[in-house]
Order: sequence, then structure tokens, then C-alpha cells
Amino acid sequence: MAIYLGATQISSNPTGTGKLILGTQNICKAYLGSTLIFDNCAVANTNVKLQYTGSYGGNATGVIVENPVNNHVISGQPGDTDTLTLFTPTFPGSGYNCTGGCPDVNPKSIAYTFPTSGTTTINSARSGGLNSNVPNGTVNLTVTINGNAAGVDYSVDPVSQSITQAVNTTASFEITFSVKSNYSGSVTGPGSSSSPYTHNVTVAAGTTPTTVTLTANNVIENTYTLNAGTFSYSGVTGGSVNSAFTAATLSPSSETKPSGDDYTFLQGGLAAISPYVWTANPTVAYTIQGAPKSLSEAMQPSYDGQSINGAVTGTLSVSSNSINIVGTTSYSCANNACINASGGNTSVWFAGSLPGTLYENQALTIPFSYGNNYYKISTGGALFVNAGSGSEVSCVSTLYLFSNTSYSSQYGGYTAACNGSMADNYYGTSGLLSTSQYIYNGNTGCVGTSGYVSDGTNWVLGNASGLVINTGTC
Repeated sequence: MAIYLGATQISSNPTGTGKLILGTQNICKAYLGSTLIFDNCAVANTNVKLQYTGSYGGNATGVIVENPVNNHVISGQPGDTDTLTLFTPTFPGSGYNCTGGCPDVNPKSIAYTFPTSGTTTINSARSGGLNSNVPNGTVNLTVTINGNAAGVDYSVDPVSQSITQAVNTTASFEITFSVKSNYSGSVTGPGSSSSPYTHNVTVAAGTTPTTVTLTANNVIENTYTLNAGTFSYSGVTGGSVNSAFTAATLSPSSETKPSGDDYTFLQGGLAAISPYVWTANPTVAYTIQGAPKSLSEAMQPSYDGQSINGAVTGTLSVSSNSINIVGTTSYSCANNACINASGGNTSVWFAGSLPGTLYENQALTIPFSYGNNYYKISTGGALFVNAGSGSEVSCVSTLYLFSNTSYSSQYGGYTAACNGSMADNYYGTSGLLSTSQYIYNGNTGCVGTSGYVSDGTNWVLGNASGLVINTGTC
């Protein structure tokens, strides 16, 4: 038994299954009051959508009315079939001329089957066109922004921001606007209107410019602050922070940037403190909220109020050098040490180079405990020690004895030395008196001879330190 609405069959089986149709929609459930009188919803409805292909010619497509409209959707049970009837498009009877035939669509009868799921599309092609007998005019739209334009997004429909149509008709532009995602504030259209704003202009002959002004209200770019955080040193071996190396630093203490702009921190510190050196250069792994990061990346809103932290790794060792001194006896002058020291070699350690603090071990942990004075260096020269600090000084390593000489003070002159008794003993830096650079009293080389010394053939004059400042023949 069927159910009819007037002459239209709306149900093929009112006993609970089959079809119930309202217009083109296949209804799967129906109620009378609160009582379910029809249920055919065991399978979800699917869709058939009408789409017109192609476009109409002419300059007056806006007055052509299609029936059914483009993208018309029909709903029904999968597998059911039917036919959709299309009608010739309508348009005003006056003021227009058809071009290439009057507007029409083909086919006008389309059989369809509802798909098993989703939506299937059926098509009908447009043909013909329409021209207006009324002269056209063009309206060109300009959009301006009062305020911070950098923080405003807007779009215009049509995108060209230009409309050409019959004069004395209304050209409508739709402007959609908003504040950009990384900005705060608000945007309003003319008269404090909200988005979207429709701007209507009566079309005149020729070209008409028109302007819409959007207002940016307190629109400012959002900024975010990232702080310089802390450092951990558990990955460093061979020394500790502030005793073997300086603490790592970041500058500046914080950076405030808009989203997407690069924050840039500079790393400092991590310099080895003498006598330590980095044998494996220190590296720093940076993180923000536990995720690996670098010292310069794009700022993210999630970084706001967070810190960039560093974990330092590396290996340190003590950097030390040594010299060998002869014996352990100190002497009162460098010459004495170089000439007379004897005994085994003893290593003396120091950081970097001399002068510097002396140690008795390579790790530089046992201070030099020998007395203050001069020690012979095995490779030449002397080591002067004072309060645990040492420096290298030059010395004379060999002195020559002049046993048959005579002495006279500076006031006595060389004549007195040349004519004096040849019974004095002096030491010089050369085998010949005349070529010696220094003349000393005694083989320690600690006390210089001030005055004239002669071997009867030649004479030399020494100053207070024994430096020969003049020579001559008797």
C-alpha cells in the first residue's frame, strides 16, 4: 500500500520499510507525535550533488537564475535510483540580449544512483549567454588601513577588487578582515562594522574609484621573552668550575622578540684556569623546556618566560713544564751556582713558562720547598728562587785564573798596576786578561773587581760589578 500527498506518492510501503520522499529528499525515519511510524535508517543516507560545467557567455551572467541551483544536493539510501529534472535558466525579459544562444543547461533529465558511501556528482553543461543592453561601468576598490597595517590581514571578494557591470546597478565588494595571529588588538570596518563588511557602490558610466578604510585598534605585535638560564657541569672531567675553568655565561640576560624572529644569545666563559688546559674542547648542549635548541633560532610563543639552559662537557688536564737543577744546594749568586754546583739532577715544575710559581711534582700540587737563592740549571743558566717563585738568570759557567797579576785602585791608575808586585790572583771570563769581559775576586764569580788589574803587559779597568770598561798596554 502506498501513501500519497495529493497526486504525489511519498511512501511505497507504509508498513515500516521502503521509501518516504519529501521533495527530492529520501527520509528514512518518520514520527507521528512521539510514535515512530516509519524507520528505514539501517543504512546511512548518501548524497548526489549536481554541478554545472562550463560558463555562460556575455556580460550579464549575474542575472541568470538556474533551477535547481548549482551544487544542489539530494540525499537517499545507497543503491536507490531516480531521475533529476532540470529547468531552463530564467533571466529578465528586457534589457538583455542572448549571445551564442540564450542561457540553457543540458541534459535536463539526469538519472542517478545513490552511492554506497559519501557523495557522487552528476553534471549538466551550461551553454549560451547574455549581454546587457545597458552600458557598463567599472568600479575599482582601494582598501586602506588606519593604524598598524603590518598586523592586519584582509581579503576582498572579488579578488581583483574591480567590478564591471551595468550602470545604475549595485556593485558589491565583500571585505573580510582580522588581526594577524601574532598580533593583539582589533580591526573594524567603516562605522565600526565587523568582518565581513559589504561595500555597495552604484555603478556609474566610465571608471569609478572607491575606498574602504579599515581601522587597526591598538594593534601591536605580540612579543615573547626567553631568559638566559643555568649551566650544569656534570659532563666535565679533570677539574671543577671556577677552579680549573671559568663558569659558562650567556648574554644578554634575556631577549624579547616577536614570534618567528630569531633570538640570539652569545656564549662566554669556559676558559681554562692555569695550570689547566682543555684536552677535549668544551661543548655545550642547549635546551629549552628539555628540547634541544641552538643559541639562535626562531622565537616561539611557548618560549615566553622560559630559559635556555646549557649542559657542559669536556676534559681538562694540568699543563706543566719542568727544568732540571743540579743538586739541591743554593748559592749566593748565579755565577757561583753555574760554576760550582754539583750532584744529581732534580726536576722543578711550573705552569706555562718562567717566571712563575715552582712545584716539586708534575700535578703542581707540592710547592717547591728548597731555600731561596740560586740553583744551577742543567741545560745552562741559573734559577733564582724567591718566596717559591722562580726565574731564569744568565751566569758565567767557567772562570780562568790569572795568578801573576797586580792590582791598583782606580785612583792609583794603571801605571801603579803595571809596576806593582805580580803576586795577586784574579779570575776572568776569558783565558786572556785583555779579552775578559768580567774580572772577579775568587772563583765564585760573585764579587767583581773594581779598579785596575795588570799582568805586566796589559791592564784592564773594572767597574763596581767587575765589568771591564777599559783596557790598555803597560
